[in-house]
Amino acid sequence: MTGSAQAPQSLTRVCPNCYGFATAAVTSGLGRDHRGHLPTITVDCPTCNGHGTLPLPAAQLAGGRA
Repeated sequence: MTGSAQAPQSLTRVCPNCYGFATAAVTSGLGRDHRGHLPTITVDCPTCNGHGTLPLPAAQLAGGRA
């Protein structure tokens, strides 16, 4: 089927703080261990809790202006 039909909108949007990259590996700053590995910790975006998306505001779901 071809034509100018609009694609359905998603009920989520990309997080504005992490732009969808919700989890990052951060070095601890302690240097390397005896095997040469760099210790890292995993940090999640505090806004989206590591999901990368946020729900749309209720005004947009109801067809109102944001």
